[in-house]
Amino acid sequence: MSRWPGQLGVSSWVGMEGMGRALVVVSAIAAAVGSQTQGSAQIGPAPRLDFAVFSRAVPAPDGVLWTGHRFLVVQNTANVIWSISAASTNAVRFAAMPRAVEEARCVLSPGAHGFPLGAVFCHSPDHRIWEFTANGHRRLVTVLPTSDPTADDGAIAFDEVGRFGFALLAATGRSGAGQPPGGAVFAIDSRGHARLLGHYTGSGGADQLIVAPARFGSAPGEALLTVDDGATGGRLVAVAPDGSERTLMTFPDGPNPIVRLNSLASGRLYLTDDERRYVYVAAAAPLRRYAGDVLIGSETRALFWVVRPNGAGFVAVPVGTNFHASKHSLEAITLAP
Repeated sequence: MSRWPGQLGVSSWVGMEGMGRALVVVSAIAAAVGSQTQGSAQIGPAPRLDFAVFSRAVPAPDGVLWTGHRFLVVQNTANVIWSISAASTNAVRFAAMPRAVEEARCVLSPGAHGFPLGAVFCHSPDHRIWEFTANGHRRLVTVLPTSDPTADDGAIAFDEVGRFGFALLAATGRSGAGQPPGGAVFAIDSRGHARLLGHYTGSGGADQLIVAPARFGSAPGEALLTVDDGATGGRLVAVAPDGSERTLMTFPDGPNPIVRLNSLASGRLYLTDDERRYVYVAAAAPLRRYAGDVLIGSETRALFWVVRPNGAGFVAVPVGTNFHASKHSLEAITLAP
C-alpha cells in the first residue's frame, strides 16, 4: 500500500469487507409505479480504495474541507476548527464555535453570488450558521428558524449548480437510532436570510448534505441527504427546489460521508473517523470511471458505494476497502488535489 510523506501505516489487509453484505435496495423511481429493483451498473472490475492514516492530530474529527492550501477539520462537540497543512500532519487551532453536543460541518465559500471569497461557513448543532474569515474571525450569520429542540448534525452545502439560486443550504435533524425522525431543509442567501424549502420525513436524521451534480439522472442539482437511522440502515434522500422529497436508495448501514466524484485522476479522498480519531487518505484514481457520480460511506461498518443514475432510477456499485476494524464512526469525506 502506497503512503504519502508523514503518514502512519494502517493494516494492509486486502479482503473486500462488506462486498457480500453491501446489498442495497434501489428505487427505480419509475414514472407511475415507483417500483423497487436491485442492481449494480458496475463498469469493469469492482473498484477498491486503499486508505492510509493521514493525521491523528485532531481529537474526534468530524467535518473536513480543503481550502485550496490547507485542510480544516472540526472537532466533535468541542466545535474547535483545526488547520492541517498539505505538507504536515500536525494540527493548529484555527477558530472555534461555542461548544454544543453533537456534530458541526463546514464548507468553503464559492466566492460568488454575494458570498465572500475565502470565507468558511459552518453549521453548529444548535441550529446556528457561522461565517469565518480566512484568519479565523467569527460572525453569526443566522439562526435557522425552527422550533425543533433536537441538536443538528451540521448538514451544510453550497448550491453550485444553481437550482436553489446558488444559496447556502442547511438541513436539521439528528442521526442515529432512537432520535426524533426527519428534519427540515433551508436555503440561506448571502444576506443571511433563511428560507424553509421543505421537510424530509421518516426515521433517522440528516448527517450530511451535498448538491447533486448537474447531470445526475432524475435528480440533477437537487439536495442529497444521507439520512442515518443507525445500525438498522438509512437512506439517500433527494430534496427538490420546490421542497418535495423522495428516497433514491436505502442502505443496510446508516450512511454518513458523501462526496461528488470530480477530478479523480490525481485527486485524493480525505475521510474522518471520530471513533478511531483518524483522518484517512486514499487515492481517488480507482474511481475515475465513475466521474460525475457520488460516493457514499456508511458510518459504523465502513461500507462504501458509488451511487449513479441508471435509466429512470439509481444503482449502487459496492466499493471495496482495506478497512477491517469491527467499529468505525466515519463522518465526512472531501476530495482534494
